[in-house]
Amino acid sequence: MKKLFRLLIVIGTIILSTPQPVWATEGAEVFDIRKGDIVLTIPNSNLLQNQVKEWLSSASGIAGSFRIEPSDGIAIKIPLTPPCKIRNKWISGTVTEVILFIGKLDTYNPTLLVFTKENHLVAVHIKSKDLKTFLKENNLYSSDLNLGAPH
Repeated sequence: MKKLFRLLIVIGTIILSTPQPVWATEGAEVFDIRKGDIVLTIPNSNLLQNQVKEWLSSASGIAGSFRIEPSDGIAIKIPLTPPCKIRNKWISGTVTEVILFIGKLDTYNPTLLVFTKENHLVAVHIKSKDLKTFLKENNLYSSDLNLGAPH
């Protein structure tokens, strides 16, 4: 399953020149990176969609690494339904889906991989004051996850 998730990221990167349809899903998929499995599905709700919009607006800089995925931690894949138009210093376009990566190492900060309808892909660091609350509300919080702001 871990290979499938990585393949999804690679395919998303490669196919950016082809228009992508927007598909609604049941909700967000939570992936345990170390186990290589989807461990939870979070139901789609207005609360979830608003949380993603808050993350998008809290972008604090482009992720400066070619390896976006941490070696240990979680990834949360969230479709935006409906897609959301964003224009800020780091992101510009109609966002269709995001993948939030939260690692366990102190050197890895929360990173949001953003897919847009205009076939753009960007990875940004986020500084969300509500990230810990979101994780706790969805039974995903662990004290060994690094929720700190990027350096």
